[in-house]
Amino acid sequence: MATGDITFGARTALANVSRLHSIATGTAQAFGEIETLGEIATSIHLTVPISASAVLGTYDIYLVESQDGIEWTDNIDPANAGDVFNKIADAKFLHSSHTVYEATNRTESKIHFQVSNYNTAKYIGFVLSNSSGQTIPATGADGDSVAYTVS
Repeated sequence: MATGDITFGARTALANVSRLHSIATGTAQAFGEIETLGEIATSIHLTVPISASAVLGTYDIYLVESQDGIEWTDNIDPANAGDVFNKIADAKFLHSSHTVYEATNRTESKIHFQVSNYNTAKYIGFVLSNSSGQTIPATGADGDSVAYTVS
């Protein structure tokens, strides 16, 4: 392997992704804490089920960060369960998935994005805000991450 080659890490399940089941509209849940260990980026794949009755709205994904794993953006710790909808203020918006469009094509939203680790903290996590007008179904949420390093 030559110097400067990109190495892809192992696919790792996102922590606490099952919390995304049964989230009511107008609420948000934190999940997916990752400790960045010198990676240049982390690729995230997330699947969120959509109810057949979805007629409007979005699923919005935010990034929260911590230098020490204790103090987090907006005081939202992805290791803790609970509605954080009203706490979102400084978390970085990453992605929006329109659930009306998604529901016309399939029963789940597949969300893919990358987080550059050059400008992030040692720990990162995510928040899914449900503004879809529906409660997320009780099964089907899944997600994983793959880290990239340069050798």
